[in-house]
Amino acid sequence: MRGQLIASFVLLVACGGGGSSKPDAGVDAFNSICGMPGDMGNEIGIGKFCASLSDCSSTTSAKLCSSIGDPMTHFCTKTCTMGSTDMCGTATTCVCNGSNQCGCTPNACLN
Repeated sequence: MRGQLIASFVLLVACGGGGSSKPDAGVDAFNSICGMPGDMGNEIGIGKFCASLSDCSSTTSAKLCSSIGDPMTHFCTKTCTMGSTDMCGTATTCVCNGSNQCGCTPNACLN
């Protein structure tokens, strides 16, 4: 799974409801395996929810939105160096794919 998350840069939205009404799949619904509306990210912004690149412009250093590489993920990220343990901040991991492309990923996305 780690390779898939970073290959494109990386919770499935489930709508519950009572009765027989159909779930709302409006514009505000996101189909995301990582990153949900309201996610605040860590001290440098890794993990903050983003729907587009501009949503990450206010973070300290996580200026990339993972959805650029993988439309199934919606969190702010940045590149990191393989083996790094301190580039990504609290509750994150630098994850690399088979091509040595590495990005900071929230630990919650790696479970």
